[in-house]
Amino acid sequence: MIKKILILLYCTINSSLLFSQVTLTVDGTTVNNTETATWNGVNIARNVPTTFTFRNNAISSQNVSGYMLQAGDELVGSTNNNLNGEVITGNKIQWNGVVQGDGTLTHGLFTGYNINAVIKYNYLNNVPSSIQMKSSGMTNTAGGIAYNVINNIGVVAMPIKGMKNVNIFNNTFYSSQVFYQSSTLGVWRGLIDIYANTDEGQDPSVSCSSGTKIKNNIFYTTHQIYNIAIYDNPSLAGFESDYNVFYCEAGTPLFNYLGTSKTFAQWQALGYDKHSVVINPNFTNKNDLIPSARLDYGTDLGSTWLTGLATTATWTVGVAPATADQNGTWQVGARIYNTGTAVVLPIYSSSAIGNSTPAILEMTYNLSLANIVPSVSSFSVMVNSVARAVNSATVSGTKVQLTLASPVVYGDVVTVSYTKPPTNPLQTTSGGQAASISAKAVTNNCLQTIPTYVSSAIQNATPSIVEMTYNLSLANIIPAASAFNVQVSSVARAVSSVAISGTKVQLTLAGPVKFGDVVTVSYTKPASSPLQSSTGGLAANISGQKVTNNLVNPIKDVTPVTVAMTISPNHVHKLLNVVLAYSSTPTASFSPEMIRISDQSGKLFVEQVITTGVTSIKIPLNLSSGIYTVHLLANGVEMATQRIRVYNY
Repeated sequence: MIKKILILLYCTINSSLLFSQVTLTVDGTTVNNTETATWNGVNIARNVPTTFTFRNNAISSQNVSGYMLQAGDELVGSTNNNLNGEVITGNKIQWNGVVQGDGTLTHGLFTGYNINAVIKYNYLNNVPSSIQMKSSGMTNTAGGIAYNVINNIGVVAMPIKGMKNVNIFNNTFYSSQVFYQSSTLGVWRGLIDIYANTDEGQDPSVSCSSGTKIKNNIFYTTHQIYNIAIYDNPSLAGFESDYNVFYCEAGTPLFNYLGTSKTFAQWQALGYDKHSVVINPNFTNKNDLIPSARLDYGTDLGSTWLTGLATTATWTVGVAPATADQNGTWQVGARIYNTGTAVVLPIYSSSAIGNSTPAILEMTYNLSLANIVPSVSSFSVMVNSVARAVNSATVSGTKVQLTLASPVVYGDVVTVSYTKPPTNPLQTTSGGQAASISAKAVTNNCLQTIPTYVSSAIQNATPSIVEMTYNLSLANIIPAASAFNVQVSSVARAVSSVAISGTKVQLTLAGPVKFGDVVTVSYTKPASSPLQSSTGGLAANISGQKVTNNLVNPIKDVTPVTVAMTISPNHVHKLLNVVLAYSSTPTASFSPEMIRISDQSGKLFVEQVITTGVTSIKIPLNLSSGIYTVHLLANGVEMATQRIRVYNY
């Protein structure tokens, strides 16, 4: 193919000698170069003024330096500007090398020292330095770089070096590069790099890149690298950037202003991109870079720049890619939706699982959906990297609800995927179909439930079992017996075994408790297998909690004695006065005699053994405000009760 180009160039030049002009058109050629070091690229002859057009061609290479299309000069010379007004359009430029850091700068489309170049409708993929304009301060009066798709940018998409009045309109940029980490990893340049040419000691005030205009473009980066970098004050003169769309998967878009990193908000504060927005263009795929819907964020740039790439445009050697005119509000990016043909597509927004409905995953879209429900096999839900079956799906408004086979719990990591099926895909009422999504994070709003200790008791029928009660059902995760401490009349009683059932923890003691024993229980959360709820909430430590001893006296009273109990004051603060009046003198069978104070739930707070037959008792209190019941027991038999109100202030 290179031979054909050279023959065409030779014939054209020779014929032009008769007419004092040269016209060179290279159309429909394919060049595949395998040089891995330096290649000068398709090198266009420019020793005489030439009307040059390079259209609908394909170039691929893997050279780590040099050019792919060399249609200009690197230095000041006699051949400068002989390709004034050159047109480079409809070409596919594919670089197959491996970027070795920011030092790999193979030039894709190079037009150095030529003004008014028109570079449009091209698709460049993986090219280290995609489209470069360079001079020593030459000034464009026309032309521009417009409606190009620049994908997988190797290092820099558009270095503008010492060229004035460059128009950069309606291009789509995509980069997955990371920020500079070393000479072999990452980039420090902007997708668009604007700076003076200081080669060979040139004066930057003369060889600056003033007058650059950046409008109606889409900038998409997966990592936080610079979208636009402008390095020197002279190049700021006449600089304009506005009506663009920016998006960075990793956070706010970044810019480089005179060597200082700026966030999008800081960049706007400088006066740039005041009408631009940060939104996800939601490309239908990362190859074609077609937004899923019109992006009407542009500004009218006039008839010269009216026609862009159609959403159906592809690149075939010898065939111009399909085009479409701007219509209505100007769209941003290289791809333009036609009037009446654009179908607005629903865009996935987010997913969540609510605390009150832990078995329902709710997906949200930006548009209302038709009541057309895909098969559950179209959805995939992963919980902690394990598939969770979807039992049913429903669609309502902007929501898609997936009912899972089992509920999610606090702390589960959940993702959802949707693969567009051939029948009944998710869609709007106008037929716009939702794109497939893969492993989207789901917000898990399920709360962690923490079990709270309520009370403990020993029943008459099971004197060797202390039963602890919690407010929530517990997971069947059993701590070691050493996590519990039971004191019987201030002496440790060994715990032989532990069992859990529902809200209960049963401790089997080494020996039974007797009537009248004062029992307490403590729990210290162990490092492994602590008491916990089904959601993983851990029960707190408890210390010296009173255990209600419900064992009864095996010896019954021969002569019943009744007791009248009077309490003062009824509204108690810190001291309780109890007066007892016995119907007769109590005997030994009345012992032990004790007073217990419990709250309305039955939780025991005070248990005090008193001298049998005593008639006046003072009991100091340290209770929270509330209503409590005072019980008088004799030999395990309740003799009298009275409610009191405690004020703790």
